[in-house]
Amino acid sequence: MTKQKLAIFSFVAGTILFISPLFTHLSAISTEGEKYLQILHEINSILESDFVDSTEDKKLYQGAIKGAINSLGDPHTRFMDEDEFKSLQEETRGSFGGVGLEVVQTDGVLVVVSPIDDTPASRAGIQPQDRILEINGESTEKLSINDAVKLMRGAAGTSVSLKIRRKTVKDPFVVSMERELIRIQFLKSIFLEKEKIGYIRLTQFMGKETTIKEFQKILVGFKDKKMEGLVVDLRSNPGGLLEMAIILCDMFLESGKDILSVKGRGEKLINVYKASNIVEKYIDLPMVVLLNGGSASASEIFAGAMQDHKRAKIIGTQSFGKGSVQNIYPLSHKTGIAVTIQKYYTPSGVSIHKKGITPDELVSPITPDEEERLVLDKILKANLIADFIKENPGYSEANSKKFQELLVSKNFKLRDELSRFIIKKEYSIGEKQPIIDREFDIQLNRAVELLQKK
Repeated sequence: MTKQKLAIFSFVAGTILFISPLFTHLSAISTEGEKYLQILHEINSILESDFVDSTEDKKLYQGAIKGAINSLGDPHTRFMDEDEFKSLQEETRGSFGGVGLEVVQTDGVLVVVSPIDDTPASRAGIQPQDRILEINGESTEKLSINDAVKLMRGAAGTSVSLKIRRKTVKDPFVVSMERELIRIQFLKSIFLEKEKIGYIRLTQFMGKETTIKEFQKILVGFKDKKMEGLVVDLRSNPGGLLEMAIILCDMFLESGKDILSVKGRGEKLINVYKASNIVEKYIDLPMVVLLNGGSASASEIFAGAMQDHKRAKIIGTQSFGKGSVQNIYPLSHKTGIAVTIQKYYTPSGVSIHKKGITPDELVSPITPDEEERLVLDKILKANLIADFIKENPGYSEANSKKFQELLVSKNFKLRDELSRFIIKKEYSIGEKQPIIDREFDIQLNRAVELLQKK
């Protein structure tokens, strides 16, 4: 069998996945399998001849295929028809039409893993753990994840609306976006001159050779500037290539240290990946890794290895909890299947699947408490924010203060910090976002504070 490259991912409505090389993967059908295959053909024959409405072979057999996969109870294993597989292949070339959302289906609910930076979804303010209830007015309750993703994708310039349920908002709300040709920038960086701290944001573990070279180039540049600490920001990074996660871990761990172990069917140990001595090392560099609920798979591998070896402090909130490895197999007739083939474990032998990485220090972003959520719901229903922005264009300190005064006059009680954060965020919707905004980024500020104490 051709050696397969592995990808660790959730299903997407605007991101890039990895396709394994084509190969043949056939085995003899068991006696039990032959029995049920015969039954399936008999059922399809009866449905074709006697069902009250006309039937289509394609629909019947695809339904049977998807039913077989759904019986596994694994949201990450899925069948892709010709259009879906073609779309995935186009994504691997680096650009595609969509809104930039990574999603997974959990217990029949379509859940956002994370929005991709600088895409319609991120600019519209969609957040990790948002539930997508409707797409263009169609309920997602009975949609397969394939069909849901298909509805969200489309030609650049066309529109799509999502009805969202968010824990911090009382009632569901609708977000409308215009699809774009998504071009993903995997790395963003900035050097904090005053603190002598480097900041690298990795949006996905993709673009392997190019991204790794760029990552190394950034580190060399920081080193030349006398870097005294490093922040690796993996917030809302949904994952990507296993190989790439291992190489990046290797840069920060002593040779011979475990990075992760991978187990297959029956908990059989497949491999233990260890740090090598063939990459430039940064083993003495103080480091903080930032995580949140949108950090998944490869992000969790990196954070888990750094945490277990006490190589870096993990700051933020609980990660998503995706601890399985998928391979994508091309099938006949230009179709394909993504299959969960392994589960991975951190160096200490812990599986984070459906659990996530618990930060060393839990630092939540600015969020409303229960009472403030009710107040925000009233503010939204009164259309107060939209009207204010229309009457007071352009974000400024003066407009921020004016908005706070408006809330007080209307007897809406919010913390000053929260009201300033909300109005600035609303002004920024649709605008290109800066690499960092330390005014309200509590997690990044805490990371910088910790590194300065080293």
